[in-house]
Amino acid sequence: MIERQCDHCGTTYEAARPSSKFCGPTCRQRHRRNPELASAAPVAAVASIPAPAGVLVATRAELDAAGRSTTSLGAAALALAARIDSNLDTGSALAALVKQHSATVAEAVKGAQVSASPLDELRRRRDLKRASG
Repeated sequence: MIERQCDHCGTTYEAARPSSKFCGPTCRQRHRRNPELASAAPVAAVASIPAPAGVLVATRAELDAAGRSTTSLGAAALALAARIDSNLDTGSALAALVKQHSATVAEAVKGAQVSASPLDELRRRRDLKRASG
């Protein structure tokens, strides 16, 4: 086997033949469709960019606040968030994941009583006393 660098994504792979140019059929097809993208944005570099906000962390916090992180919808929302954070999907697939994640989180927290902070509770009681007095 010969160690080569893929002409499309730039990753190193073991080539079965000396004439091999791509690490797999996906890169071969992508290069055939868009040869100008070969060195513009290597797939390996894009896949290693960390998510700036951390969708998984934010989703877990939202589900925990609603008390829904252990439900089946909560687990599904966390799985979608992990997939979004992985940065392994293309733009259209990522858009579909984000849309499904949003709908799943909304369904998971629907009807949940979000516990207010103690300060908010005190303000609410004070306002009720002032309104009735």
